[in-house]
Amino acid sequence: MPKFYIYVETTKWESDSAPNHVYIFTEVPKNRTAKAIGYVRAGSKTVERWKNPYTLDLRGRTFEALK
Repeated sequence: MPKFYIYVETTKWESDSAPNHVYIFTEVPKNRTAKAIGYVRAGSKTVERWKNPYTLDLRGRTFEALK
């Protein structure tokens, strides 16, 4: 079974209306980019999964691991 890493975005956006989501990564998001397979929209409990892993640009974004 593949290992997944679940992180909540903690970025402080200039706009208060920009939500932070929970992302499911295939690797720990520690470099400039990381591959994600899906996410949970802010305020939702439903996982939305992409057909192919999506490479997220992490510049200027912060994340915290969910336990």
